[in-house]
Amino acid sequence: MAVAPRDKKTLLTLVEQAQLVYLLTRYPKKRVLDDPQDVKRLEGGLDGMRQAAKALPASMKTEHAMIPWDELAEKPDTPDLAWRRAKRIAPTAIRELMPLLEDEPEAAFFLKPEAPKPRKKAAKSRRK
Repeated sequence: MAVAPRDKKTLLTLVEQAQLVYLLTRYPKKRVLDDPQDVKRLEGGLDGMRQAAKALPASMKTEHAMIPWDELAEKPDTPDLAWRRAKRIAPTAIRELMPLLEDEPEAAFFLKPEAPKPRKKAAKSRRK
């Protein structure tokens, strides 16, 4: 998919904000949520992602449906809810949107979170 220059700038902004949010979620939850400055950074990063997402065309949102756009559009009520959304949305947004920005020089410096490994089902014990 060819991305318009204006949309590329918006995508760069969204991914930059997602990087900040992702880095904060790499710390322990208690450490981030106990520090008012970190909570402010987390909520600010989510807000930056939200603002950039508003400027994206609807076709791009439907093409990248793995990102929970509706959930991102809602402002979280509590820091705990902001944390849960950040843990789920930021890495997904980075993984989904980075391929659209690979030809941009800034993209070379972005983190690339790995996809979560599939969980193995617990083996059922057989009793006879």
